[in-house]
Amino acid sequence: MTAEADLASLPALAYVYHPQSFAPLSIVEAADGLCRIVWIIDSSNPEAAAMQPLLRRLGPVIDTSGLTVAQVSPLVEEHQPNGVLSMHDADLLWTAVLAAALAKPFHSVDAATKLTDKYEQRVALAAAGLAVPAFGTIPPDADDAAIAALAKEFPYPAVLKPRRGQASRDTFPVDSFDELTATIAELRARPGQPAEEYILEQFVSDPVEPLGGQGFAPFVSVESIVEGGRVAHAAISARTPFRWPFRETGLCTPTAVAPSLQADILRVAGDAALALGVTQACLHIEIKLTDDGPVVIEVNGRPGGGVSEMLERASGFSILRAALRLALGVTVGLERPVPCTRVGYLLYVFPESDITWIDAVEGLSDLQAVDGVNEIVLVRGPGKSIDWREGSQAHVFRLTGTTRDHEELRRLIAATTTLVRIDGHDDLIPRFERG
Repeated sequence: MTAEADLASLPALAYVYHPQSFAPLSIVEAADGLCRIVWIIDSSNPEAAAMQPLLRRLGPVIDTSGLTVAQVSPLVEEHQPNGVLSMHDADLLWTAVLAAALAKPFHSVDAATKLTDKYEQRVALAAAGLAVPAFGTIPPDADDAAIAALAKEFPYPAVLKPRRGQASRDTFPVDSFDELTATIAELRARPGQPAEEYILEQFVSDPVEPLGGQGFAPFVSVESIVEGGRVAHAAISARTPFRWPFRETGLCTPTAVAPSLQADILRVAGDAALALGVTQACLHIEIKLTDDGPVVIEVNGRPGGGVSEMLERASGFSILRAALRLALGVTVGLERPVPCTRVGYLLYVFPESDITWIDAVEGLSDLQAVDGVNEIVLVRGPGKSIDWREGSQAHVFRLTGTTRDHEELRRLIAATTTLVRIDGHDDLIPRFERG
């Protein structure tokens, strides 16, 4: 790490931290020799508050709890930052307002809105001439007549998802108007959940042929770097088959997609970045492969979760460090996708069936011994609840590492179910709390 005296001479980056984004030590490691971090947190978030002792050891901390952007701005200015950055979806718009107040490069308020509002994003993509499925919004206070006016004749099958959300949370397939109204009624009946606005969009059909590659979903993501309005692409990542309804089970880079399709994928990703007005940032662009060509599903205004580490293992290139450089105005200069010497992967493992409580997880040590496994993280052990409605976050464990090729990765994926057993049950009361 950079010595303390040298650290003080580095430019400062005001980083809006959220515990569900990159880990503090990962950020500090990526910033080594490049910048020092001024941490901006909201201590009204209990998870963020719990991280304060560590963050204060890593740099100055500014607490925004109860403050407006106008009040936070002079506190940040005292540290004379060279840039501002956030890599958590829910904080992008707030950070864009702060960056504008400080006259620092970041997403514009308009771009941040389009990156975090699925409806506005669809409008912008359609206006730019990109292929977009039919879509509409359902306000939180929409009554039966308003829902029917939008959705009675909608082209089903469709997908219902929060207008603002991530990780496939509360994302449901709906095959008919009756199923839509039943799903909305169920969502609104949940206790303790605030009313949300939803977007309804036509389901993008799967291709006839396995365009994603053998054993992979017809779905990819592109890690793009926009620098001074110029779009370059670092990598295309493949997806393993989704778990019902739309839960990601894993990804790897480089992609298993045929080289003949990759140029079209990168072209569409570049068009999407420009359509949203992004000028200086790293993007994570999710794309569905169809018989009619690539279709943008979502553009995220930050690197993909777990992708930076995965790509770095496969190639040595750090998207996270690139994001820091862009925020500081330091040239990245990427011209083409980075070459990979191995296949980097991140896998999410779920129970075989959608149980609500975990009783036992056995065989992780056997899986750890398999060639290519670097790390296994148990997220939900015995006694923990699990809810599929949380989307991709509702996994039992995840594993990371590298393999020589995609065939070796396929064998490793099979080992996650043959070597590991996850037991559980559906009781409303945890077995461990019953008398």
